Amino acid sequence: MAQNQINLINLERMFDDLAQNNWAASSTVFTREFCQNLAHECQKLHSEGAFQKASIGRGVTKTVHTEIRGDFTLWIEEDAATPLQKAFLSNLQLLLQKLNQDFYLGLKRYETHFALYPPGAGYDKHIDNHRGSGARKITFILYLNESWQKGDGGELSLYQPDQENVLITQIEPLLGTLVLFRSDLFPHQVEKSFQPRLSITGWFRDDAS
Repeated sequence: MAQNQINLINLERMFDDLAQNNWAASSTVFTREFCQNLAHECQKLHSEGAFQKASIGRGVTKTVHTEIRGDFTLWIEEDAATPLQKAFLSNLQLLLQKLNQDFYLGLKRYETHFALYPPGAGYDKHIDNHRGSGARKITFILYLNESWQKGDGGELSLYQPDQENVLITQIEPLLGTLVLFRSDLFPHQVEKSFQPRLSITGWFRDDAS
């Protein structure tokens, strides 16, 4: 499998939006076939029981609250990654390098996981940096839903940083749509889904480990 699945011209266009708005979305950065393959792997791993119920918080405050966050996740780690996952991680490294070149963020690493929201699940409004930590700089989401229809829900709602009840946009979780936004700025939530909702989600960080 070719390692680079990113259209660099379209990525630069996305970066223009990111520079202007601190968030951006594009459906033309990753190839459709690559996203379809990731979707099929996500579904397969979930059917095999590889996912765990997602938690909120960290350390001693880490808990599961289904009424707040309803997804199941599988972290993607380099030492246990499949060939397809390794190809995705290679593309994340390229994204990290490009973000550093264009935005001087000092990013050092990323963390990422598959996420599956079963029907009826969502994720209440939140900001991605843990309390007391600013290491997460850029949030990324790549959606993996091949036949999403209007009315299936599951939109990502982004709100104004200084007015968290003012909606900026809602992004449908369509196959191949990549979303980037400043992790420290935007309150956001996942609207309730009425079909299984698949994505790869993660963060580019400026800490070493």
